[in-house]
Amino acid sequence: MAKRMLVFSVIVALAFAFAVPSSQAETTSWKLQTLWSAGETPYKLLEEFCAKVKVATNGRLEITPYPAGAIVPTFETVDALKNNILQVINVWPGYFVGKEPAFAPLTDFLFAYEQPWEYEAFFNYRGGMELINELYAPYNGVCIGVVLWGRESMFLKFPANKMEDFKGHKIRSPQGMTADMLKHLGAGVVVLPGEEAYSALDKGVVDGADWSTASVNHRMGFSRVTKYYIYPEFRSMPISDFTINKKEWEKLPADIQQTLKGLVRELNAHQLSQLAIEDLAAIKEMEAMGLQQLTWSPEEITRLREFIRGTVWKEWAEKSPMSKKVIDAQVEWLKEIKRIK
Repeated sequence: MAKRMLVFSVIVALAFAFAVPSSQAETTSWKLQTLWSAGETPYKLLEEFCAKVKVATNGRLEITPYPAGAIVPTFETVDALKNNILQVINVWPGYFVGKEPAFAPLTDFLFAYEQPWEYEAFFNYRGGMELINELYAPYNGVCIGVVLWGRESMFLKFPANKMEDFKGHKIRSPQGMTADMLKHLGAGVVVLPGEEAYSALDKGVVDGADWSTASVNHRMGFSRVTKYYIYPEFRSMPISDFTINKKEWEKLPADIQQTLKGLVRELNAHQLSQLAIEDLAAIKEMEAMGLQQLTWSPEEITRLREFIRGTVWKEWAEKSPMSKKVIDAQVEWLKEIKRIK
């Protein structure tokens, strides 16, 4: 009888062990580094996203967000992903243009799109996700979604209603397609980190600055040291990625993988709406300050798009076979939505 009771107790214990509720299941912990500083709205939305992931997975996956530069410099995030120092990155992939030129035109195709849905649709329905994953494959990355922040806004000390108006002026810009565009327009390009843009405007080092949306630039103080801003501006509409270390991604159960994909889509919609609302509030404040909003005519936008198509797009298509591949794919999509002929 004693032996039977012992066997029965072991069976019950094993049954209980295998029937542990999912809430007590082992937790997977990831580190995520983003391109945003801790004070910016996108970072706060990312914190909310990570809290939702924990709830939606019943505690089985916890993602801890870190602001730009907290663990590694932003330009080194892709190497940190490859080596599993970071399990997730949420950055503008164009930072990695030194590794492969195609990263830039795939993730901020200059003067191409006018509405966020156009760019998002390219990734989700016209091959963009396959292309970005082809780029990330050498770095053990799996991109499961993209997150946009809407139209950007350039702040200027001079009025610019047509592309010729940039000639002779100095503009802060990151390296890449925008810098090349400005050079073709006859402007001087000053490459500076975004956090140094305000000081450069204030001290007269530059006559204008390209950084982010109207509300983000307004909060950074650009509106205090300039007189004009272009909005809506169709020059730039970047994406940020949500890219996971491949081995870590493959460890996840299918239900968590699907949950993550859905929450990234939700984050994209949430961020676009929130920042659009903040842009409206910023515009109202800047009107009261006396800043002049510059809105380019559809004819001028079309003229500039064709100019950039024959210069910058053409030059970047020649930088590598992959760069040509991503530009050709987007050109076909732009023809389909009638942005170009």
